[in-house]
Amino acid sequence: YASFFLSILWIALFSFAMVTWVEIVGNTIGIPSVIMGLTVLAAGTSVPDLFSSVIVARMGQGDMAVSSSIGSNIFDILVGLPLPWLVFLLWPSTPNVVLVSFALKNEIFV
Repeated sequence: YASFFLSILWIALFSFAMVTWVEIVGNTIGIPSVIMGLTVLAAGTSVPDLFSSVIVARMGQGDMAVSSSIGSNIFDILVGLPLPWLVFLLWPSTPNVVLVSFALKNEIFV
């Protein structure tokens, strides 16, 4: 179990460092963080899948290469996308704000 949790820790540390460095480079050369995240980080997370698929395909296991890519994309869609939103919803960083406006009601009826 120790090696698994240490692997997860290393992945978390390297992911944090990669995002921080990409943001710094983007700010330095004037590219918005959103664009850097959509291009550089997306490519950086897809390259390991590409390498593993190419290696397996060269070994004659083309079906395994395709299933690796499809499985990785399914995991990204089912876990990678919803998990940050779930954490955001369960652990809000700011208190909830309730807006009460009686003028809005009058404007709608006018």
